[in-house]
Amino acid sequence: MACCVAVLIKENLIYLRRSTEELKFLFLIHASIDILDDKVNQLTKPGGDRDAKDFYLGLLYPVEEYKIYGYVSPTRVKFILIFEHSTSISLKDADIKLLFQRLHQAYIDCISNPFYEPITQLKSKRFEQVVSSLMVQTDSMASSCR
Repeated sequence: MACCVAVLIKENLIYLRRSTEELKFLFLIHASIDILDDKVNQLTKPGGDRDAKDFYLGLLYPVEEYKIYGYVSPTRVKFILIFEHSTSISLKDADIKLLFQRLHQAYIDCISNPFYEPITQLKSKRFEQVVSSLMVQTDSMASSCR
């Protein structure tokens, strides 16, 4: 189950949705920024091992009961998804990459609004619906894997 969805521009958290109000998620997000930045720097340096268009960074790191995944857009917008770490749930990288692509597309749609002010909190009902569907979708994927 997806526990947390975060969107960051530079170091500014512009969107955060958690399944519970635990401060632990904020700590995990900020701790994962360094790892995310290191992976992006490896991708963008000459001789990087991935295609420049592939910004899905995969599993950033597992922590106790959570797995943290990262994605960076070509414009350096960072997306972080945190999943519960459970042996009965096995989401494949391809599934998680699709979730990030849907989230990225919803973000693009949100900021394409001419009334959106850059680097401010995302306040879009459509974006909220997509995030809700991603969280529900991962629940249904998990239940089908059990």
